Amino acid sequence: MSGQASTHLTIMTKNSMFSFLGLLDVKMIDTDDEVEPVNAVVKLDPREGQPIIKEYPSRNVAIQHYEEAITTSVSRGWQVVYRGVPLRG
Repeated sequence: MSGQASTHLTIMTKNSMFSFLGLLDVKMIDTDDEVEPVNAVVKLDPREGQPIIKEYPSRNVAIQHYEEAITTSVSRGWQVVYRGVPLRG
Protein backbone atom coordinates (compact mmCIF):
# COMPACT_ATOMS: atom_id res chain seq x y z
CA MET A 1 0.00 0.00 0.00
CA SER A 2 1.58 3.29 -1.08
CA GLY A 3 1.98 6.05 1.46
CA GLN A 4 1.58 8.64 -1.34
CA ALA A 5 -1.88 7.87 -2.67
CA SER A 6 -4.87 8.79 -0.56
CA THR A 7 -7.37 6.67 -2.48
CA HIS A 8 -7.07 3.02 -3.48
CA LEU A 9 -9.61 0.87 -5.23
CA THR A 10 -10.21 -2.79 -5.88
CA ILE A 11 -12.51 -4.05 -8.61
CA MET A 12 -13.63 -7.66 -8.36
CA THR A 13 -15.75 -9.97 -10.47
CA LYS A 14 -17.75 -13.11 -9.78
CA ASN A 15 -19.80 -14.77 -12.49
CA SER A 16 -21.26 -11.79 -14.39
CA MET A 17 -21.17 -9.34 -11.44
CA PHE A 18 -18.68 -6.60 -10.62
CA SER A 19 -17.99 -5.23 -7.15
CA PHE A 20 -15.97 -2.25 -5.95
CA LEU A 21 -14.06 -1.57 -2.74
CA GLY A 22 -12.45 1.79 -2.12
CA LEU A 23 -10.10 3.03 0.59
CA LEU A 24 -10.51 6.76 1.15
CA ASP A 25 -8.32 9.22 3.03
CA VAL A 26 -9.86 12.63 2.43
CA LYS A 27 -10.17 16.00 4.10
CA MET A 28 -13.75 17.18 4.65
CA ILE A 29 -14.45 20.90 4.98
CA ASP A 30 -17.57 21.83 6.92
CA THR A 31 -19.65 25.00 6.67
CA ASP A 32 -17.32 26.76 9.16
CA ASP A 33 -14.29 25.93 6.97
CA GLU A 34 -13.10 23.42 9.58
CA VAL A 35 -11.02 20.65 8.02
CA GLU A 36 -11.57 17.14 9.32
CA PRO A 37 -9.75 14.03 8.09
CA VAL A 38 -11.97 11.12 7.07
CA ASN A 39 -10.69 7.55 6.73
CA ALA A 40 -13.25 5.22 5.24
CA VAL A 41 -13.93 2.11 3.21
CA VAL A 42 -16.65 2.24 0.58
CA LYS A 43 -18.23 -0.89 -0.87
CA LEU A 44 -20.49 -1.24 -3.86
CA ASP A 45 -21.99 -4.70 -4.20
CA PRO A 46 -24.50 -5.09 -7.06
CA ARG A 47 -26.72 -7.25 -4.85
CA GLU A 48 -27.10 -4.52 -2.22
CA GLY A 49 -28.20 -1.68 -4.49
CA GLN A 50 -26.68 1.26 -2.59
CA PRO A 51 -23.01 1.88 -1.82
CA ILE A 52 -22.01 1.43 1.82
CA ILE A 53 -19.43 3.70 3.43
CA LYS A 54 -17.92 3.06 6.82
CA GLU A 55 -15.65 5.53 8.58
CA TYR A 56 -12.75 4.47 10.83
CA PRO A 57 -10.83 6.37 13.51
CA SER A 58 -7.48 6.19 11.67
CA ARG A 59 -5.98 5.36 8.30
CA ASN A 60 -4.32 2.24 9.72
CA VAL A 61 -7.65 0.86 10.96
CA ALA A 62 -9.28 1.67 7.61
CA ILE A 63 -6.45 -0.14 5.77
CA GLN A 64 -6.88 -3.18 8.02
CA HIS A 65 -10.62 -3.38 7.26
CA TYR A 66 -10.03 -2.77 3.53
CA GLU A 67 -7.53 -5.65 3.39
CA GLU A 68 -9.86 -7.93 5.38
CA ALA A 69 -12.75 -7.15 3.02
CA ILE A 70 -10.63 -8.09 0.00
CA THR A 71 -9.45 -11.33 1.64
CA THR A 72 -13.02 -12.26 2.61
CA SER A 73 -14.32 -11.54 -0.89
CA VAL A 74 -11.61 -13.66 -2.52
CA SER A 75 -12.36 -16.53 -0.12
CA ARG A 76 -16.02 -16.28 -1.23
CA GLY A 77 -15.13 -16.74 -4.89
CA TRP A 78 -14.57 -13.17 -6.09
CA GLN A 79 -11.56 -12.49 -8.35
CA VAL A 80 -9.58 -9.26 -8.22
CA VAL A 81 -9.37 -7.68 -11.69
CA TYR A 82 -7.81 -4.38 -10.62
CA ARG A 83 -6.17 -3.18 -7.43
CA GLY A 84 -4.38 0.14 -7.12
CA VAL A 85 -4.92 3.86 -7.42
CA PRO A 86 -7.78 5.22 -9.52
CA LEU A 87 -6.85 5.58 -13.17
CA ARG A 88 -7.39 8.89 -14.88
CA GLY A 89 -8.10 9.43 -18.55
